[in-house]
Amino acid sequence: MPERGSIIESHPAEFFRGLVQDAMRAQGVTAGGETEFYLVQLLHHHLRMRAELLDRPLALEFLEASSAGGVERFQRLKLVGDTALFVAGLFADCLERSVVQPTYYIELGALAYRRVAGIGSPRVREMFAELAMQFLDLVRVLGEISNRELFASDRDTLRIYRRWLLTRGAQDASLLVARGLIPGEPTGSRH
Repeated sequence: MPERGSIIESHPAEFFRGLVQDAMRAQGVTAGGETEFYLVQLLHHHLRMRAELLDRPLALEFLEASSAGGVERFQRLKLVGDTALFVAGLFADCLERSVVQPTYYIELGALAYRRVAGIGSPRVREMFAELAMQFLDLVRVLGEISNRELFASDRDTLRIYRRWLLTRGAQDASLLVARGLIPGEPTGSRH
């Protein structure tokens, strides 16, 4: 695999496209070109993430977006889905230590994309329906990027295990086995 330059040395969209393609291969996720492009744009857009992104509970944003009309509804639901995907994919580890668990973001994000899939042209509907159906896979893809490129550390094994608990991804299970761990459900009892 050729060496990838840093984001500083390349155009951000090209940098993120390489990350997304590598992560999709590593996680065994196949998606249409539009979905890949969408993930690249999502990462590129969040390069300059707003500080107030999660000031309000995402569920409130979802409820308000659902009651909006027309273009505003589309844009606000899309933002809820995008935010949920971004946060659950890249920051699942941080969420594990918070009151709001990753499953909240996954369920809310997929629901928002399903609602967006009911709005707009047939092509837009199809793309958002695919995003909703593959939401968990896309969380794994962004998680792969997070682990490999953004937040690599000695805690990778625990991070991979936590992501496996959430998504049950085969690639994560393989990584755990390669590190000498057999993935399984925690029992709740201590010996």
